[in-house]
Amino acid sequence: MEDVDRFKSKDVQIKDVMSKNPLVIKEKENVETAANLMKEADIGSLVVIDDDENLSGIITEMDIVKKVVAQNLSPDEIGISEVMSTPVHTIRGEKAIQEAARLMAEENIRRLPVVEDEEMIGIITENDVLEISPTLIDITREYEKIRRSKRSGKYEDKVKRETSGYCESCGIYSDRLVSDNSQLLCPECR
Repeated sequence: MEDVDRFKSKDVQIKDVMSKNPLVIKEKENVETAANLMKEADIGSLVVIDDDENLSGIITEMDIVKKVVAQNLSPDEIGISEVMSTPVHTIRGEKAIQEAARLMAEENIRRLPVVEDEEMIGIITENDVLEISPTLIDITREYEKIRRSKRSGKYEDKVKRETSGYCESCGIYSDRLVSDNSQLLCPECR
């Protein structure tokens, strides 16, 4: 597969699509406080800062589910710093969204704080990228799978065969399309 850059239709800068002023929470707060703030704001993550207001992590719904709820721990007794995702990967606002998609795929993350002069100015999420270029995330994920498998010396059958798109039989979008008799088919149509 060729480099993702060939799929650019136009350069859209991250600062043009990012969410400005993302909600932040101090790392000394507890998970219950973070969960309530996410619920009130109807969002899936919070940027975590230390006492000096430096980025220190991101706490997501999945962090709470996997590291607190599934472990049967009390969210009011667990500090955010114990469950947040670190290290924090950041990106500059003048970069193209293709760079954000590529970094998200490489690091297997869905959110990137946007920085300028060492200060956070916003956050870009996978959903922000999808709004601009719905196929870009799929392309970068597949490209990264291929790169990883080539580095490891094995090319997994799943990487070769499955792709995302619209089933040529029923027209439904699927991320598990497989070529069958020269048609890309979803699992239901195979």
